[in-house]
Amino acid sequence: MKRALLLRLALGLILTSVLPSCGFAFRSAWKKAPAASGAYGKWAGTWHSDATGHCGTLRCVVSVPPNSKGGHEFFYHATWKKILSGSYKAIHGVKEHKDGTCTFTGEHKIPNWAGGLYQYEGTIKGDEFKANYRCSMDNGTYTMKRVR
Repeated sequence: MKRALLLRLALGLILTSVLPSCGFAFRSAWKKAPAASGAYGKWAGTWHSDATGHCGTLRCVVSVPPNSKGGHEFFYHATWKKILSGSYKAIHGVKEHKDGTCTFTGEHKIPNWAGGLYQYEGTIKGDEFKANYRCSMDNGTYTMKRVR
């Protein structure tokens, strides 16, 4: 009995110390994000899985294009079940249209047990960010607003 209690306490302490550090790189990018213009800048909103009904908060930092091909780094940070969170980066090709709308597509690969290849397509119009994602295990939507 005492051994089980000590094991739970140790696990709780480990999780309490490790989980806050999971988003350190994202928090740093969020603080350093450039002024918003076009697609790039800071975005905040929600994600929703059409396959499972799960949802959570979502933030994203979109970088200025790192190359002449228009590739932008989209650095996402999502929560799930209010206590779990994770960050990931994906390069999306962004096209800016004459009316100020931006469309983007992209993909990134994660382990197969977590869905494998994720594909994205979306639209940014003014301060509205809407996207669809899909992988072998899931599909859903991202809806965000620009953060100034």
